[in-house]
Amino acid sequence: MAPDAPAAPTPAPAGRPREMSLARKVSFWGFAFLVVLAVAFYVWWGVSFRVWFDNGVYAVFITLLLFGLAGMWLVLPSPPAPLSTEP
Repeated sequence: MAPDAPAAPTPAPAGRPREMSLARKVSFWGFAFLVVLAVAFYVWWGVSFRVWFDNGVYAVFITLLLFGLAGMWLVLPSPPAPLSTEP
């Protein structure tokens, strides 16, 4: 390597919410709110009606939870491509 050649850039750590744009941060926290809403709904329903095993509650809970988790996963930035060492 020549002494005046620029050093290879160090890849940024992947999946860091603080390094995302504002729109992606808002989306990430919106999907995180769906996860919190799912758990809060399930607990509220169980406490209010004293019914912890109900297919309707599971349907709402799982839908909110999975949309929240999938959305959070999709909004995170993808890891950078590995740098090629071939000439």
